[in-house]
Amino acid sequence: MSQYDKTYGLRGGMDLVTPPIERKGGNAIGGYNYEPRPEGYRLIAGFERWDGSGLPSEAVYHVMQFENGTVAFAAGDVVTGAASGASCELLQDPVVLSGDYTTANAAGYIVVGALSGAFEDGEFMQVGGFSRATLNGLPVLDGGTNDADHRAFEAAAIELKRSKVGKVPGTGPIRGVWDYSGATYAFRDNASATACIMYRSTPNGWESVPLGYEVAFSAGTGAIAEGDTVTGATSAATATVKRVIVQSGDWTTNDAAGRLIFASVSGAFTDGENLQVDAVTKAIASGASAAITLQPGGRYEFINENFYAGSQMRRMYGCDGVNRAFEFDGEVFAQIHTGTPVDAPIHIAEHSNYLILGFRGGSVQFSSLGRPLEWQFITGAGELGMGDDVTGFVSGYASALIIFARNKIGALYGKVLGGDNSDADLQIVRKKVGAFEWSVQDVGQPVFYDNAGVRDLTSTQTYGNFSPSVISKYIKPYLDKKRQSGTKVTASFVVTEQSQYWLFFDDMTGLIFSFASSKVATMPVRYDRVVRCACSVENDEGDEVIYMGSDDGYVYRVNSGSSYDGQPLDFLLRLAFNNLGYPTMNKRFIQVALEMNTGANAQIGVSADFSYGSPTLPSVTREEFDVYGGGGFWDEVYWDNFYWSQVEGTAEAYIDGFGSNISVAIGGSVTTEPQHTLHGITYYFSPRKKKR
Repeated sequence: MSQYDKTYGLRGGMDLVTPPIERKGGNAIGGYNYEPRPEGYRLIAGFERWDGSGLPSEAVYHVMQFENGTVAFAAGDVVTGAASGASCELLQDPVVLSGDYTTANAAGYIVVGALSGAFEDGEFMQVGGFSRATLNGLPVLDGGTNDADHRAFEAAAIELKRSKVGKVPGTGPIRGVWDYSGATYAFRDNASATACIMYRSTPNGWESVPLGYEVAFSAGTGAIAEGDTVTGATSAATATVKRVIVQSGDWTTNDAAGRLIFASVSGAFTDGENLQVDAVTKAIASGASAAITLQPGGRYEFINENFYAGSQMRRMYGCDGVNRAFEFDGEVFAQIHTGTPVDAPIHIAEHSNYLILGFRGGSVQFSSLGRPLEWQFITGAGELGMGDDVTGFVSGYASALIIFARNKIGALYGKVLGGDNSDADLQIVRKKVGAFEWSVQDVGQPVFYDNAGVRDLTSTQTYGNFSPSVISKYIKPYLDKKRQSGTKVTASFVVTEQSQYWLFFDDMTGLIFSFASSKVATMPVRYDRVVRCACSVENDEGDEVIYMGSDDGYVYRVNSGSSYDGQPLDFLLRLAFNNLGYPTMNKRFIQVALEMNTGANAQIGVSADFSYGSPTLPSVTREEFDVYGGGGFWDEVYWDNFYWSQVEGTAEAYIDGFGSNISVAIGGSVTTEPQHTLHGITYYFSPRKKKR
């Protein structure tokens, strides 16, 4: 019987609605944890915990030779150099190559991680202040003598580092995470859940950020400036002014009122006392000075923006739906008072150099132009109404601020809003179309999730007009089940480099939408924990970094490492049933070959079903194989004729199946193995009789 072959590119994402006979050979009908890319399906990267002290996946190990050993080392010992003060931690028990501890001449090597400092050849190696051996040479980075040892030592170093990365202190989920000015910031409720605490990542882990103090003032008769030292005429309290916020009135009319922000206060200002600068009264205290605190239970959203003239004035702004919005410059934390009775904005944006805040109930408020801390009508601040709960913003699209509410979409035009709103042009561009909260993102155009599915919003030729289109139509059954089960959106982010939109739900699943091709491609993602908050932001080096927080108190760096923070990362790709161009003909399926590229030591498995999974035709038993880089050819127990080149690998397997069509499933689980990309599949088959 003649043998034929057909090859298909693996791309296009999941398609659950096209009739099976019309589906493309590269489409999927199931699976998770593969990114849909123009070049194929790529296994997603993992995530790993982060606190500023370094990523576990970047950990390294050293091999250290010793001699004159008198007392045995043990795994977990912290070894210190008696002369250098350098230190490290043993990853396993030592290997003795000669001699004996009882005769004080044991010699061998130790494998260590977390090396700090520079050891000196010949110095005593101490544990707990007592010498145990002499260092024979300097530590050797990645000093394993074979691949197996190297992988084992490297994995041990990674796990050692992972164990040292700490949680954000407190209780409950991470409330928000963000990157600003070279540090990661995280918010979490304290241990008693009575306040939310702001933390900053450092080389030594998370540290709490002091929010400072404030005192309200009124009857301002002479301007108080940042850097002034203010003294209480009655209390004799003193403090250096870090920020001056005028909420009403003006210094020139002797009725300025607002707040003074301090890093610290010596003593305590009292209500009604004169506030003096150089012994001259400038204002009157309207209440006692108090520490700035945050109420617990919010969900934070952030932007980084420069509203000021100086090039170094880029600051961090945030809100959480429970507390007032804030501005932070790495040192000074200043809350924003809008004057709203319930001053707890939930969404934040910048538009035309105005700070924009969105509130429950539909209020959209904007600051004075270029003055994000001032919210006076007379200086240009104002309010607009959406008439529905605001659920997100996208700024700068088609020269507008796109305002999403739960059941409508608005567009705000104009570079100058003005205190009387005369130049503000808010248009409701769509009714009965809105966005679920935490789903709104900008992927070159606004993308969001609503009752109809995931949509994008594109501008049209007509001024002020936008067209929302559903981009999730090929996975409609998947999203229908989500809504029917009451599954809620918890977070979303973008991967700008790959033109991807990631959307997460409270059942630990998510979706990846790729905009890198003419057709939007989608694949599910499955994590082993709920993503409670997430962000993608450009750091000071110009690189996009993605962080997420969950219920366990850790902040995780996303698309980092190759596991779920040390736990296995499972993956599956179920290809559409393919009749190979002969829908009415039964076929003997002989062999399949996968084209892929990967690093060393990737491991995947495969199985197949026939004739739309007919119960009378058994599936092929799942078979596994290892992929080794660098060239090679051998026969393996389950897979024959496997060949790997550094450019492209081909894995071939005899499947011995029968039916009118075939669906191949590719899957596995990784912890330290590299990512791989599936580019194509070739089916080898022999035609048989037509179906009857």
